[in-house]
Amino acid sequence: MPPRWQQLLWGRRPLRTAVRAGLLAAGCWLLLRCVCLPMRVEGISMQPTIRDGSWHLANLLQYRWREPRRGELVVIRLAGRRVFYLKRVLALPGERIAFVQGQLRIAGRDLDEPYLREHGDWTLPEVALAPDEYFVAGDHRALPLAQHKAGTVARADIVGGLLR
Repeated sequence: MPPRWQQLLWGRRPLRTAVRAGLLAAGCWLLLRCVCLPMRVEGISMQPTIRDGSWHLANLLQYRWREPRRGELVVIRLAGRRVFYLKRVLALPGERIAFVQGQLRIAGRDLDEPYLREHGDWTLPEVALAPDEYFVAGDHRALPLAQHKAGTVARADIVGGLLR
């Protein structure tokens, strides 16, 4: 019989415990690699909705069977599997979007954005989106448009949505 400390660590059947630990590790690796991606938000472009420095999980399967919808938070691939943007979908493929003194307009009609505290003063002439493009931006619109990573993004670059 093994010493007491080994029995507490591995149990009475060390091989079975090692196999279970290996299966658990493989399952966690698959989950965090293929389904949920842990991510840390850096920057204030999504405030007040998402705080700078907060941790979240991205659901990599969210848009496998459906397309992103207006108002959803999406994770956008920038480079490889390490650098992503977190933005809100404002306009869908084929729509015309513009900003007039901070007011978002889709096809010439003002759009209500209840998640905003401040509309800011963004001005952007009307842009028509291609069939595979979305228009995304952060929620902190008090910052000038030049300080934001906002604009059109290809559908292929949207890798998932934020688990909330």
